[in-house]
Amino acid sequence: MATQAAVGIQGSEEKLIRAGQRGDHQAVETLFRRYHRPLFQTALRVLGNTEDAEDALQDGLLSAYRNLKRFEGRSQFSTWLTRIVINAALMRRRSAKARPAISLDEPPREDELPAAELLKSAFVLREVQGYSTGEAAKTLGVTENTLKARLWRARHQLAERLGRRLRRMRDGITGGMGDAECSYC
Repeated sequence: MATQAAVGIQGSEEKLIRAGQRGDHQAVETLFRRYHRPLFQTALRVLGNTEDAEDALQDGLLSAYRNLKRFEGRSQFSTWLTRIVINAALMRRRSAKARPAISLDEPPREDELPAAELLKSAFVLREVQGYSTGEAAKTLGVTENTLKARLWRARHQLAERLGRRLRRMRDGITGGMGDAECSYC
């Protein structure tokens, strides 16, 4: 009896896979829902935290969806799907090691500037004092690419803030402006 149930489940899975390969989104969703919990647990074991595991699971399922037509049935579908999610989790872990996150809340180590201070210093050295990118990077103890990225971010934030302020002034929202015309707009 148990063998017949296993054969029935296997048969229905094969039908769902074939339907998914033909473009039936409902079949793919049914397959993914069936394996969601064990795949999440696998990603969680690889990554160690819930948020990254959820992201890796989403990346893996998206990859599996895009490549479902390539599934040839040489292994079980669950094995194929698990391998894809593990690869997504490993890629996420490698990426996190290559680009460690900098917390703006945690105090900086003694040998580094706080992120906000580094951003201000980079902007002042490069834009105000006229240092070359290489000179500014060397002075701050960061790579040129890091400096360029931080400068781009600083310029972007400055433009965004100035744009908001000018729009508020133009619309007469700033204190005391009333209906008066803004001389900056």
